[in-house]
Amino acid sequence: MDLILVLLIGWALFLLVIGYLLPLVKNIHKARIIGWLVVISTAIFSVLLTASQSPTYRMIAIASLQLLSMKVIVMVESYRSNNGLNVLQWLVFSLGWFGMRPQLFEAFPSKPLNGVMPFIWKGFSRIIIGIILLMLSVYLQKQYSSVYFFNQLVMLVGLSFILHFGILNLSTASWRFSGVDVKELFRSPYKATSLKEFWGKRWNMAFSEMTAIAVYKPLKFYYGISAAMIASFLVSGLLHEIAISFPVKTGYGLPFLYFVLHGFAMYAEDKSAAVKRITAHSVFSHVWVFAWLMLPMPLLFHHTFIVEVAQPLRDFILSIIGL
Repeated sequence: MDLILVLLIGWALFLLVIGYLLPLVKNIHKARIIGWLVVISTAIFSVLLTASQSPTYRMIAIASLQLLSMKVIVMVESYRSNNGLNVLQWLVFSLGWFGMRPQLFEAFPSKPLNGVMPFIWKGFSRIIIGIILLMLSVYLQKQYSSVYFFNQLVMLVGLSFILHFGILNLSTASWRFSGVDVKELFRSPYKATSLKEFWGKRWNMAFSEMTAIAVYKPLKFYYGISAAMIASFLVSGLLHEIAISFPVKTGYGLPFLYFVLHGFAMYAEDKSAAVKRITAHSVFSHVWVFAWLMLPMPLLFHHTFIVEVAQPLRDFILSIIGL
């Protein structure tokens, strides 16, 4: 087995052990310090260890360990001087679910819950839509490559349909069948009428749960709501920086800038009367949200990431199904 892979697995095992034991530390401040040192160390370790690997390999390794390290933080913030999960529950929560609410897994295993089949239908139908969009992006890349970020956007939406709305809905179905009351992590984002609603209630609830538990709630008590909200977006920017720019070794600062812009736009939604009028309008509110999401998107998914990670991933998926 590849030595780098062995070391990555070894670090993952370390995170599993520390994530289970750290909530037992009675002093919450010490537990938080240790937890965030683990997160920082994990990022440094994964970035340096995979330096010679391909961008796709690096992204998967870095993002996977980063996700697992954040599970350590949410365990610290969710439990005090005890661990509400047994070993099996901790393992299935940390390794088998993208969400960040460990309390849901206290019921595992249990009788199947309702709503399994609708998630299975959603999962498979979204995967099919995603594959069609990936095929369309190949055509657009050949015919309309000069149109600004057009085929790239279609490709990213296709990948999102497969992962976020397809595979994750199938995962939701499997855990509900196992008695865990998990919910959809991506909840009709097109309905959002504000960035606050988009990021807080509709897009990637796993990330929203994580920032709320690990950053927003601890800081809100000391520094207030606005500061805690801005800090949450800064942390989100840093985590996306690690997962997007570091694997391709360029574009540093661009994903972070994307989230900084969104943080201040959300701040304007609460403080600006003009922006409040926009978000209250039935049509302009959606224009506001998707303008902010799409126009600066080349900052988040910059050119090198598209070429070295997203496109190879698209081509790999299409090759699996013989296209």
